Amino acid sequence: MSETTASLNLCRLGAPRRSAGTPPEIPDYTIVRQIGSGAYGEVWLARSLTGAYRAVKIVWREDFDDERSFIREFEGILNYEPLARNHPGLVHILHVGQKNEPTPFYYYVMELADDAQTGININPEGYTPRTLRSDKQLYGNRPMPLDYCIEVGSQLAHALFYLHSEALTHRDVKPANVVFVNGRPKLADIGLVAPADQRSFVGTEGFIPPEGPGTPRADVYALAKVLYEITTGRDRLDFPELPDELPEGTPRKKWLAFNEIICAAAEPRLDASTITTAEQLAEAIDELRTYAPQQLRKKIAGKTKKPGKKGFPWGIATFGTLMGIGITFAIIYHAPLLQYILPRIIETAGSLLETKPGAPQQPAPAPIQPQISKDNLEEGTLYITSFPPGASIYTSSGKYLDETPYGPIAQPTGNRVSFTLRKDGYADKHETGIIPGGGVLALGGDLKPYNPPQRGKEWKDITGTVYAPSGNEHVASTPVTAAQFKNFTATLPQDKQPPSETIQGSDIIRTTPEAISAYTLWLTSQCEREGIIGHDHSINAIAEKGQEAENSKLQAYRLVASPVRKTPITLLTNPAGAVVTLNGQMLGVTPMQNVRVPLAPYLLEFKLPGYTTIRKSGLSPKDLILSLRLEPNNSVVFGQEWINSLGMRFIPINANQLAGATEVRLSDYQTYLNDSKTAAPPAPPFDQNPHHPVVNVNRQQALDFAAWLTKTEREKGIIEANDQYQLPTDAEWSLMVGLTSEQGQTPYQRQKNPAGNANSYPWGTRWPPLASTGNFADQSAIPLIPTSRTIPNYRDGYPYTAPVASYPGNEIGLHDLAGNVQEWVSDNYGGPRDFRFRNHGVLRGGSYESFRPAQLNNSARIPVPPDTQSPAAGFRLMLNRTIVAE
Repeated sequence: MSETTASLNLCRLGAPRRSAGTPPEIPDYTIVRQIGSGAYGEVWLARSLTGAYRAVKIVWREDFDDERSFIREFEGILNYEPLARNHPGLVHILHVGQKNEPTPFYYYVMELADDAQTGININPEGYTPRTLRSDKQLYGNRPMPLDYCIEVGSQLAHALFYLHSEALTHRDVKPANVVFVNGRPKLADIGLVAPADQRSFVGTEGFIPPEGPGTPRADVYALAKVLYEITTGRDRLDFPELPDELPEGTPRKKWLAFNEIICAAAEPRLDASTITTAEQLAEAIDELRTYAPQQLRKKIAGKTKKPGKKGFPWGIATFGTLMGIGITFAIIYHAPLLQYILPRIIETAGSLLETKPGAPQQPAPAPIQPQISKDNLEEGTLYITSFPPGASIYTSSGKYLDETPYGPIAQPTGNRVSFTLRKDGYADKHETGIIPGGGVLALGGDLKPYNPPQRGKEWKDITGTVYAPSGNEHVASTPVTAAQFKNFTATLPQDKQPPSETIQGSDIIRTTPEAISAYTLWLTSQCEREGIIGHDHSINAIAEKGQEAENSKLQAYRLVASPVRKTPITLLTNPAGAVVTLNGQMLGVTPMQNVRVPLAPYLLEFKLPGYTTIRKSGLSPKDLILSLRLEPNNSVVFGQEWINSLGMRFIPINANQLAGATEVRLSDYQTYLNDSKTAAPPAPPFDQNPHHPVVNVNRQQALDFAAWLTKTEREKGIIEANDQYQLPTDAEWSLMVGLTSEQGQTPYQRQKNPAGNANSYPWGTRWPPLASTGNFADQSAIPLIPTSRTIPNYRDGYPYTAPVASYPGNEIGLHDLAGNVQEWVSDNYGGPRDFRFRNHGVLRGGSYESFRPAQLNNSARIPVPPDTQSPAAGFRLMLNRTIVAE
């Protein structure tokens, strides 16, 4: 035993006991007041000689039943203190000391957590430390913003990784033990830090894995449960149940990928878990920042492959859970998610049942790819209304769409759409549905009047409990009763029933802090559905004094409905006019003065087309002015001409669509080949320079280029997450050449019914065209081709391909829609079921080989196998912004 430790080995019975609440004497510090307590110590707010506020933890010898526990606590501090200042994710220990008289204790001085209400501005009289638990409460115990959760997860995972690398474990990771210092999350309550092989039973129920506490894996498991609570708004004991709804603006696929990481780390069976170390967890979360779902899932699945075992990420028992969770989540939120999850589940099932060691794995599909439309695909119709009308419609990502009534508008069959209707004085109404083939999806209906708690007036929750006004809050007239609590427990399965007891002689119930937290979350959700509470209020529980059980953790609670605290901020940008979103929901346009935002975690985004998006989060001082200079960049601006990162020029077609002014050049495609390490297509039998259109590219190769360019420019911030490069559809290509009256659902049907377009060309109706109208089969191609296969007396100067934009564009500025090279569209040709070319791809627009009017006509289409590589075929791109179907 060390000399320092021995000096603390004092006789418990020989030392006088202190008076309860007696402030300790700490050299060079003035003790202000007690701000926390636990099983093994107290935390006091103290002021140093320089005026800085610190937290001081006092560990009294008399609070321990045996010397071993007391020494264990102190040894943890001795091990931790020299390491604390080496990592930003750990609360820094500034000084350690001891006092032996009159009542023995040791202490350590720590950096002080931010104030839960005022951030870095510390008011000693009303100071409450900001912890992850207080953030949850301020957020109404709802699912928290995804970016916030990812940031917290990354910081804490890296902190655990560092701690474990020093052969230490935390042993009690939970929301109350995560504090924020200058807005940064840190692991606190380090008194339980111990050597990794110390397996004494410490920790908190629900955060301890089945194999027990005290190991690095147990810390990882606990952190995963913490992340589960903040991402879902549910209690850790509910794992792996999913939330009823997500925060507005949440990208659902990214959320699902994060949830997959959490499930991998919180898997209760150690041999089935694929994330067992803090390093693996930190790596997986960090990769989610540059979200690419296919690659991320492969990494999660392959984190820990044990020798002699099949390489699959989930055990047989877990597979059923995964299927239920995944499909339920997809059905609730988004039909395309079902396409995302189902192949993964089927693939996993196959690996569980059939995969042999060493068997080749199927390559993952490209994560971004336009869908090929199906033959005879019927469109459905969407109509949204409300009673009363005039409700604002927001998409599932929080974007404003329009006012009710909205529609009817055509939508692709099978699309799942989700909207929220908002109107002042009424509760939000959430609507979801699937577009029916040939039918109408009608959403909306009656809006429920919004009756939240009002200052100075009584309020009732859905259980009929009366809340009396008390300042800004409303306090329940009675503690929670057994009858009220039963409404909640009736929704739980039998094996998830929380511990509780009824106080003798009354209907008041005692339960655990975890159970009452889950109850308040359920009650808040039910009240929101009925329009009697909203996102600007939360329901919390406070312990009823004098009603705790003597021999258990059970406690009686009284509910309080509180307004979510907000702070005024002023938002300025140069230039002005930036759209500001708060957690994905539009807040307004700069400049904005004295806008009130929640003190709970939030993410502010400032977006102005043509400028770099700025994101600000975790701002908490009482009064805040944000004055931001927006930096110009090359980001897309819909509605006006734009040049992308490759120098490709795009022309606006409508408010949410840009069309490539030219065909994709050889230089553009070569950049893709170099970056992706993709093999080049065959070279044509003629010379080309970098400004000529790329040729010998089949349809899938064109789609792969579009997917690569989408991913690349999203990562650079040049286009948004809902922007995507695609091949034009056949119908879009027709609109580019001015065909507005074609009939039919497929290219076959449209070509069969040209609707009077037999003599129209991109340059007009003249035949033959004037000299240098476009690159067709002209006299310069003789003697390379027979004279009979050229346009008589026509010259354009190029026997093969020409540099793009060598000839005049059409009236909206699109070049080479006739001639130079034929262009792929995304559709199959279609036709009757027994038609042999119905599954062929489609080329539009003629080429340098075209010499007949039928080849250059606006309605001309050539069905070819989609894997065709022709020296006369290339492609152009569209850039589409998705607004409605998400």
